[in-house]
Amino acid sequence: MRNVFKYLTSLLFLTVVAQVAFAGYGAFNAVDKADDKGSVSKHAVDHGFSAHAALGSIIVAVMLLLVIVAGAGRLGKPWLHWTGGIFALGIVQMLLAWLGNSVAALGFLHAVNALAIYAAVALLAHRAWTKLDAPRTAPA
Repeated sequence: MRNVFKYLTSLLFLTVVAQVAFAGYGAFNAVDKADDKGSVSKHAVDHGFSAHAALGSIIVAVMLLLVIVAGAGRLGKPWLHWTGGIFALGIVQMLLAWLGNSVAALGFLHAVNALAIYAAVALLAHRAWTKLDAPRTAPA
Protein backbone atom coordinates (compact mmCIF):
# COMPACT_ATOMS: atom_id res chain seq x y z
CA MET A 1 0.00 0.00 0.00
CA ARG A 2 2.93 2.33 0.59
CA ASN A 3 3.90 2.20 -3.08
CA VAL A 4 0.31 2.77 -4.17
CA PHE A 5 0.21 5.79 -1.86
CA LYS A 6 3.47 7.20 -3.24
CA TYR A 7 2.39 6.85 -6.86
CA LEU A 8 -1.05 8.31 -6.12
CA THR A 9 0.56 11.38 -4.52
CA SER A 10 2.66 11.86 -7.66
CA LEU A 11 -0.38 11.42 -9.88
CA LEU A 12 -2.29 13.94 -7.78
CA PHE A 13 0.54 16.46 -8.02
CA LEU A 14 0.69 16.12 -11.81
CA THR A 15 -3.07 16.54 -12.14
CA VAL A 16 -2.98 19.66 -9.97
CA VAL A 17 -0.31 21.13 -12.28
CA ALA A 18 -2.46 20.22 -15.30
CA GLN A 19 -5.44 21.83 -13.56
CA VAL A 20 -3.59 25.14 -13.34
CA ALA A 21 -2.69 24.84 -17.02
CA PHE A 22 -6.35 24.24 -17.93
CA ALA A 23 -7.36 27.32 -15.93
CA GLY A 24 -4.82 29.36 -17.88
CA TYR A 25 -6.18 27.96 -21.13
CA GLY A 26 -9.73 28.88 -20.09
CA ALA A 27 -8.73 32.45 -19.29
CA PHE A 28 -6.74 33.02 -22.47
CA ASN A 29 -9.35 31.24 -24.59
CA ALA A 30 -11.93 33.76 -23.33
CA VAL A 31 -9.64 36.64 -24.29
CA ASP A 32 -9.03 35.08 -27.70
CA LYS A 33 -12.76 34.59 -28.32
CA ALA A 34 -13.66 38.18 -27.38
CA ASP A 35 -14.95 40.21 -30.28
CA ASP A 36 -13.85 43.71 -31.27
CA LYS A 37 -16.24 45.19 -28.71
CA GLY A 38 -14.54 43.22 -25.94
CA SER A 39 -17.45 40.88 -25.27
CA VAL A 40 -17.32 37.11 -25.13
CA SER A 41 -20.23 34.69 -24.91
CA LYS A 42 -20.90 32.58 -21.82
CA HIS A 43 -20.73 29.54 -24.10
CA ALA A 44 -17.18 30.41 -25.13
CA VAL A 45 -16.12 30.86 -21.50
CA ASP A 46 -17.78 27.60 -20.45
CA HIS A 47 -16.15 25.79 -23.37
CA GLY A 48 -12.71 27.11 -22.42
CA PHE A 49 -13.08 25.97 -18.80
CA SER A 50 -14.76 22.60 -19.45
CA ALA A 51 -11.51 20.60 -19.14
CA HIS A 52 -10.67 22.51 -15.95
CA ALA A 53 -14.06 21.65 -14.44
CA ALA A 54 -13.89 17.97 -15.43
CA LEU A 55 -10.37 17.52 -14.11
CA GLY A 56 -11.37 19.22 -10.86
CA SER A 57 -13.87 16.45 -10.17
CA ILE A 58 -11.27 13.80 -10.94
CA ILE A 59 -8.78 15.49 -8.61
CA VAL A 60 -11.22 15.45 -5.70
CA ALA A 61 -11.87 11.75 -6.37
CA VAL A 62 -8.12 11.04 -6.25
CA MET A 63 -7.90 13.04 -3.01
CA LEU A 64 -10.59 10.81 -1.50
CA LEU A 65 -8.79 7.72 -2.79
CA LEU A 66 -5.64 8.91 -1.02
CA VAL A 67 -7.52 9.16 2.28
CA ILE A 68 -8.80 5.63 1.78
CA VAL A 69 -5.34 4.27 0.90
CA ALA A 70 -3.76 6.05 3.89
CA GLY A 71 -6.36 4.51 6.18
CA ALA A 72 -6.46 1.03 4.64
CA GLY A 73 -2.68 0.92 4.39
CA ARG A 74 -2.33 1.85 8.06
CA LEU A 75 0.24 4.47 7.22
CA GLY A 76 -0.36 6.30 10.47
CA LYS A 77 -2.26 9.31 11.74
CA PRO A 78 0.01 11.97 10.25
CA TRP A 79 -0.59 10.60 6.73
CA LEU A 80 -4.30 10.28 7.37
CA HIS A 81 -4.45 13.86 8.68
CA TRP A 82 -2.51 15.22 5.67
CA THR A 83 -4.70 13.43 3.15
CA GLY A 84 -7.87 14.37 5.03
CA GLY A 85 -6.82 18.01 5.06
CA ILE A 86 -6.07 17.95 1.35
CA PHE A 87 -9.44 16.31 0.67
CA ALA A 88 -11.12 19.05 2.72
CA LEU A 89 -9.31 21.68 0.62
CA GLY A 90 -10.61 19.92 -2.48
CA ILE A 91 -14.21 20.04 -1.23
CA VAL A 92 -13.81 23.74 -0.37
CA GLN A 93 -12.37 24.30 -3.86
CA MET A 94 -15.42 22.74 -5.50
CA LEU A 95 -17.76 24.81 -3.32
CA LEU A 96 -15.88 28.00 -4.17
CA ALA A 97 -16.10 27.19 -7.88
CA TRP A 98 -19.82 26.51 -7.62
CA LEU A 99 -20.54 29.58 -5.51
CA GLY A 100 -18.20 31.69 -7.65
CA ASN A 101 -20.68 31.46 -10.51
CA SER A 102 -23.04 33.59 -8.41
CA VAL A 103 -20.53 35.66 -6.42
CA ALA A 104 -17.56 36.54 -8.63
CA ALA A 105 -15.46 37.74 -5.66
CA LEU A 106 -15.21 34.12 -4.51
CA GLY A 107 -13.03 33.54 -7.56
CA PHE A 108 -10.28 35.23 -5.55
CA LEU A 109 -10.61 32.62 -2.80
CA HIS A 110 -10.81 29.85 -5.39
CA ALA A 111 -7.39 30.89 -6.72
CA VAL A 112 -5.86 31.27 -3.25
CA ASN A 113 -7.20 27.87 -2.19
CA ALA A 114 -5.70 26.40 -5.37
CA LEU A 115 -2.30 27.62 -4.23
CA ALA A 116 -2.84 25.96 -0.85
CA ILE A 117 -3.78 22.71 -2.60
CA TYR A 118 -0.70 22.90 -4.82
CA ALA A 119 1.61 23.44 -1.85
CA ALA A 120 -0.01 20.75 0.30
CA VAL A 121 0.02 18.16 -2.47
CA ALA A 122 3.63 18.98 -3.39
CA LEU A 123 4.70 18.56 0.25
CA LEU A 124 2.72 15.35 0.60
CA ALA A 125 4.25 13.83 -2.53
CA HIS A 126 7.75 14.86 -1.47
CA ARG A 127 7.30 13.42 2.01
CA ALA A 128 5.73 10.24 0.69
CA TRP A 129 8.77 9.56 -1.48
CA THR A 130 11.38 10.60 1.09
CA LYS A 131 9.93 9.73 4.49
CA LEU A 132 7.35 6.98 4.10
CA ASP A 133 9.86 4.14 3.81
CA ALA A 134 12.66 5.81 5.77
CA PRO A 135 13.82 3.75 8.74
CA ARG A 136 12.71 5.13 12.06
CA THR A 137 15.49 5.95 14.44
CA ALA A 138 15.21 6.20 18.19
CA PRO A 139 15.84 9.63 19.72
CA ALA A 140 19.34 10.05 21.08
